[in-house]
This record gives sequence, structure tokens and C-alpha cells, in this order.
Amino acid sequence: MPSKESNTESRPSAPTERIFLIDSMSHIFRAFFAPMSGRMEPLTNSRGQVTQAVFVFTSMLRKLLADERPHYIAAVFESGIPTFRHIEFADYKANRAEMPDELQSQIPLIMRVCEVFRIPVINSPGFEADDVIGTLAVQAVERGLQAVIVSNDKDMCQLVRDPVIICLRQNSQNVKRKEPVPPVEWCDEAWVTAKFGVPPAQIVDLLGLMGDSVDNIPGAPGIGAKGAVQIVQQFGSIERALEHWEEVKHKTYRESLRDNAEITRQSRQLATIKTDVPIEFDLEKFRLQPPDRSAAYHLFRELEFQSLTREFADAAMQVDGKSEGDNARRYRRIETHAELESLVRKLWDTDHFGFAVADPASVNPDNKDNEVSAANSKLPGGLAISTAAHSAAFINFENFEGGREQAVGMLRDVLSNGLLAKSVHDLKRAVALLTPLGIELEGVSDDTMLAAYLLDPVRSKYELDDLAREAVGAEGQTDPPEGWTAAEWRAAETSDLTAQTADVLRGRILEQGLEMIYTELELPLAPLLHRIERAGLRVDKAVLNDLSNHLGAELAKFTEKIYKVAGREFKITSPKQVGEVLEELNISSGRKTSTGQVSTSRAVLEYLAQKY
Repeated sequence: MPSKESNTESRPSAPTERIFLIDSMSHIFRAFFAPMSGRMEPLTNSRGQVTQAVFVFTSMLRKLLADERPHYIAAVFESGIPTFRHIEFADYKANRAEMPDELQSQIPLIMRVCEVFRIPVINSPGFEADDVIGTLAVQAVERGLQAVIVSNDKDMCQLVRDPVIICLRQNSQNVKRKEPVPPVEWCDEAWVTAKFGVPPAQIVDLLGLMGDSVDNIPGAPGIGAKGAVQIVQQFGSIERALEHWEEVKHKTYRESLRDNAEITRQSRQLATIKTDVPIEFDLEKFRLQPPDRSAAYHLFRELEFQSLTREFADAAMQVDGKSEGDNARRYRRIETHAELESLVRKLWDTDHFGFAVADPASVNPDNKDNEVSAANSKLPGGLAISTAAHSAAFINFENFEGGREQAVGMLRDVLSNGLLAKSVHDLKRAVALLTPLGIELEGVSDDTMLAAYLLDPVRSKYELDDLAREAVGAEGQTDPPEGWTAAEWRAAETSDLTAQTADVLRGRILEQGLEMIYTELELPLAPLLHRIERAGLRVDKAVLNDLSNHLGAELAKFTEKIYKVAGREFKITSPKQVGEVLEELNISSGRKTSTGQVSTSRAVLEYLAQKY
């Protein structure tokens, strides 16, 4: 049996360049029926257009591009006309209901998503998407590439050939399963054999015997999945099983092979993916390109995907045919009443903005003005606001022409308005800095630090620079230009990176069904924690001491129990020793650390707890 490690994170060695072939319709159907954050109704825009499949497909595509960074990519669709299988077998897929109108209307929109990301859309009339993918995969191998088939369809497993053709399965973590599965599975020959009981080369024989109710492939009557595996393992192929049907011990299986040879052979033929479709393999056409940001902005605005619209908002005014240019940061300082008034008016018409509060006394560290009181030195030196990627405005409280109070007064309404969506990195810190200014912060829809924690609670740190680099490829901590202090530039940069990163993290929160926890628990809790920290807590020492003694006793019981199961004493807090004990007990997840030790991470221990 293959190790579980090869099923999830490790990948077979392969050619250095890869082409990713997306089984689009497989993902679209899964996206249409996927649960989203406990929604009872599908995602719909204000015009009544259902957009759930578009949103989930887009999220899948963006994650694939970000995580895998493919050299080449193509999205393969069905042509929409009958194929040779329908001609050979009239009942092929005859049991399928018509595609719901709510899904049919989303197909052109999903194709437009592919277009704005400059991903070629491929189909071939008369052939299914599976055949096109199989043909492109074989042609890619002939060109020296590794083909990665992005699909959860079991039929695709017949194409797997280590290490040049591999399947990538993306598993929703919102679906309840008997056995937990990782978010991503790399399906090599060992994975296929472990999953189905037969290697990739025998998958078509397996499907030919057991049939496929989804495609209405009959298979051999009376032989289900379990019987099909037994027969293929015993004889190796349908042809050998038909030749030696008398040797089959199970009476039903034996008689089915004897009486249904023709339909069994036809079922195998129907399940076989063709790899010789007459389609041109244009390698340059498949090369990954940067997205058309202007087209993406207009599409996502039409679909009312707010976070994506904000992410591509920098391209809103681009004219077709003009390039985006570089991502130079367009930061400016605001020190006059007229400039700030213009910005505030713009904020009232903005769907979302990011902001950052400068640390107290950091904006003008060399200010020796005797008029600056000790109290003012503890107040924020300014505030930065970003309404679009790569742009920000910094309001310098200390040098504002009307004084600090006037600047704060003009900003108070927008920061305290719960209808104006805004994002920040570390909401609790922002509340602490703004409260002394009389600003009661409301309408914070995203905290990039909290979002990152919710998505990856075992991460060691949640610095904005790291999150922005991973989410949008943006670098922080850049050198300030002439005329800017480091604190001013850093605040402007923080507001910009926060707004960009918040959009991406929000999308991932939605993907993983964490929206309710994020919006109804984590975000509201941050200001409360600040108030608790300011007010402090009264502690009953006697109760606390009793609780400590109780927990100590319980811990001792568990420790003794652990030693008894392990058969010896060891340091429970040592990951290395815990790993050694797990090996001694033949408890293994197949995961190891970068140093080769048995992994005892939280995720691994939770997996082992469910399994054992």
C-alpha cells in the first residue's frame, strides 16, 4: 500500500514545466451545488442573476494559479453537441436531467472569467471534455511536460502515468464525509491503486464491469463495485475475465460474465477516454499570462463580487488596448482642509477602503516644538487611507493646517459610520489608538490579521508584509521617497496592502465556510478585548487556586494514562519523543517534518485522533 504522505503533499518527480488541464464542467457542477457558509439560497446579484458557480469557480481558479503557478494552463469545456458515445450507445447519459437554467446562465459568465485571466477555453465538437483532456495530456508528455489534470472525476484516473500525468483533486472542507480528506490530493499511480483497488491501467476494466450510473453506462449486470475489483484483481482485464468466466467462484458474477459479454465490452469502450482527438496542441497558446485587469474589473463589478472588484479597481479607468503599466505606488500626503474634504467626499461613494493608524509620536520624531504637549505625544500622528490598489493618502495630524482636532473631526464620521465598509490590520490596536481621539470605530468588515489567523491558526506570525506577499505578491517595507518620513510612508503602505490583502483573505474565508465565525465572533470580539484590557479583571484568588489544583490533578491522570498506553514514560511536551512513541505503537499518518522526523502538528494529531 502506498504511504499516505504520497497522497497529499508529496508530488512525484517530474519534468520541470507543467501544464494544468482543468476539467471545467466537473468543477462547475460541484461549484453550483457547493454549500457556501451555510447559505440556504444561492449567491445572486441585485439583478437576480445567480452567481454562485461563477464565484466558487473563480475562487478555485485563483487559488490554483496562486498555489501552483503553472507554466501552461487550459480550461476544457464540453462542446454542447452529441458525441460519438451517444451514437454508439443511444442511452448514454440518457438518465441525466436537463441542466438547471440557474446553472446554464452561468456558463457564459464562467467562460468570461477564463478570458479575463487569459486562460484558453478548449473544446472539440463530437468529443467529450475528458477526451480532449486525455489527448492534450498525452501530447504534453510528448513535448516533455508534466500534465496535471485538475479534476475530481474518477474516470480521469485511467490517464495517470507516473510521473508525467497526474491528477489533482480539490476537496471542499465544507462537505461532511465519513473519512476526512485533505484540501488537495495529488493522485499518482499509488494513490489510484489505494483508492480503487486497481492501478490506473485497469480503471477502464473496473468501470466496464461496475458501470457508471452518472453516465448511464450499464456495466455487467449484478456485478457492483466490490465484485468488479475482485474480478479485475483476479484476471487483470475484462477480456481475460470473459475468457475464463467459468473460473469465477461467485455464481452471480460468473453467470453475468457468461451472459453479458457484449454489453460488458461496450461498457468498457464507453468508459475509455480517447487520447487521439484531432486537436492542435499549441504550446504558446497555453502559456500562462497575467490577467486582463481592466476586463476583470468590469466583469467582477457586473457580477457584484465586491472583494474582487476592489482588488482590480486600479484598472477601472483603463482603456481597452492600453497596458496596466507598472504598479508604482501613488501615495500622497494630505495637510489641508480642502484636500481632506475632497477625500472624505470620495469615501462616502466608495464601497470599501483600507486604513492604517500611525503610531503615536512617530510621524514627526524630530519635532521639538514646546507646544506639543505630553498628552498629544501619546496620540496617533496620522492616519492613512487606501481606496484602490497601489494608491493611498496619508493625513498628517500634527502638520494639518487646521490642527489635529479639525483633521480628526473630519474623519470621525466616516470612521464611525457602520455603513462604510473598511479593513484594517489588527483591529484591536486600531481601536486602542482611535479611542483617545473620540472615534468609536464601526463598519470594519475585515481585519487581515484575524482573517489570517482564522485561516491558519497554527501559523507562527501574522505580519502584514508576509500576508500581502503571499496573497497578492506585493512587497512591504519599501524605502520612503524624498520628502516622506519612514512612519508616514509605512502607514500609507500598510493601508494599501491591507485593502489588497483583505480582498483575497475574505474570498478564502468564504471558500472555507468561515464567514459566520469571522463576522459574528472574531471581528466583534476585538473591540471588546480592548475594553477588557483597559478596564482589567478582578480575580478571586481562592477560586483560581482551586481551579489550578483541579486542572493539575486532571493533567496528572491523563499523563499517567498516556504513559500506560505508551508502555513507558517520556516527555509529553517533546514533539520528537511523541513521534518516537507513535512509531513504537505503529500509529502513523505518513507525514514527516522537513528534518525527517515524524510530524506531530495539530492537523496530524487531529487526523490520528479520528482514525485511531
